[in-house]
Amino acid sequence: MPTDNKLDHITIKGFRSLADVDELALNDVNVLIGANGSGKSNFVEAFSFLGALRQANLKRYVAEAGGANQLLHFGAQRTTEMSFRVSMNDEVDQYEITLVPTDSDGLRPLAEAAYYWSDKLRYSTPDKEDLTGGGVEAEIGSEYLPERVAQILKRCLATWSKYQFDDTSRRSPIRLTADVNDNRRLRTDGSNLAAFLYLLKEKHRDSLDVIQRTVRLVAPFFDSFILEPDALNENKIRLQWRHRGSDAYFDAAALSDGTLRFIALTTLFLQPGDLRPSIVLLDEPELGLHPYSIAVLSSIIKSVSTETQVLLATQSSTLLDHFEPSDVLVAERIDGGTRLNRLDADRLESWLRRYSLGQLWEKNELGGRPASESRDVK
Repeated sequence: MPTDNKLDHITIKGFRSLADVDELALNDVNVLIGANGSGKSNFVEAFSFLGALRQANLKRYVAEAGGANQLLHFGAQRTTEMSFRVSMNDEVDQYEITLVPTDSDGLRPLAEAAYYWSDKLRYSTPDKEDLTGGGVEAEIGSEYLPERVAQILKRCLATWSKYQFDDTSRRSPIRLTADVNDNRRLRTDGSNLAAFLYLLKEKHRDSLDVIQRTVRLVAPFFDSFILEPDALNENKIRLQWRHRGSDAYFDAAALSDGTLRFIALTTLFLQPGDLRPSIVLLDEPELGLHPYSIAVLSSIIKSVSTETQVLLATQSSTLLDHFEPSDVLVAERIDGGTRLNRLDADRLESWLRRYSLGQLWEKNELGGRPASESRDVK
């Protein structure tokens, strides 16, 4: 990820359980922990929502979510608008939008703007581009934006999608035939994994070699991928692989659920940097993975996070063990909304001499455990 794509902080108001998240700072790695229903997934989903705005998919996103009433905090009668503000590149580039419900249970942009400093050292306030257009989609999704806005904000928001490779059933798209030309980017459900790996073979062989070596760490029986279009239909491709020490080859149906998920996650993180999203968003990536696979995945995440920010929600103390306190955000329910706080490494220093982060979470020393909803006392 180019350094000019780094997200500094985000403000979210009125989106699902995120009633009032104000300028939450984000690090290179951000691991969300919390009880079920605490709002971890909602925070990750907020980035997907912004990505949908960039892709001019607001109307479809709201419809698939069940309407605006499902997206506004406690519904439209309680929350009359939602808003987002993101800051990037040491606050040089910023974007904000406010949306309100419609009579048909949709959402429409009420106000929208981009801000940027042409020279932050010289000027005390940034330039502002008012993007408010009055249409049913956000103007950030338009192809006709000022050059500066298009250059930074559109490129970042366009890749903000949540990746989830949970469906590895026998009829899952990730195991089936894909269009060979469906390879511009790895799809969020991994359905074009074979086509995307074929692109890497043809254009980015070094990245493919790294992916294959990494897969061998957790699947020693794996030798290499067989990445060729179908002999009877060159427009289609299926994930196939060779067994180590044998001429035999197999397709994705012969891979365990955990191995297939690990291949998809490894491909997501170890693809060439200029193809990776500016932020990788994951919800419970540890599902179905062996503890050793989790350790390898954690190492990969840390290695790429200097170039690509990572935001993931987890329920796994095993995964948590591989990160630092400064990487961890704890989600709690306060007064019906989600409160997010980053762990204090200094406060935990003495504890960490005896216990790992995962053990401290299990002992309820970090918060983020099931409990009666607390009230904010001021």
